Amino acid sequence: MAKRKLTWTVVLILALVLAVLILMNGRDQLAVQQTTSPMPTPTPTSAKMTAKKPPVSDTAQQTQVYSEVVKQYVGRHIQFDANCQAIPTQTTFKNGAAVLLDNRSGDARTIKIGDVSYSFPGYGYKILTLSSSTLPKTLNLNCGSAVNVGSILIQN
Repeated sequence: MAKRKLTWTVVLILALVLAVLILMNGRDQLAVQQTTSPMPTPTPTSAKMTAKKPPVSDTAQQTQVYSEVVKQYVGRHIQFDANCQAIPTQTTFKNGAAVLLDNRSGDARTIKIGDVSYSFPGYGYKILTLSSSTLPKTLNLNCGSAVNVGSILIQN
């Protein structure tokens, strides 16, 4: 009887250890997902921007794999290469369009769209909704110290 009780105790301890390892492994995978598709956090660059509604808003798309996001935003995708150059350099979107902005460099970047700055980790991306109450509206793109690397025209 004592041998049977000892066997069940060992099985229970092993099951608990296995459960803890599985939970810890799940946390590591979640951290990797958050790094590859971060939550967008707009950072206004001046006090003036906090009083005005920016022409760009962002939404999180963490549950999708990068390749799926790229397919979903074909024709509405702006990449910033290793030299901080926008590809394509000039684009036009309708007011209220959701656009994928994509840092294809391993380095963290600050990308400014119009008057609003956004922080991108290396190989990070954000889905932004472009809108303006005054149309047409041209938004200049800056990437790090590279100024006017592209422009976005928002229209009806």
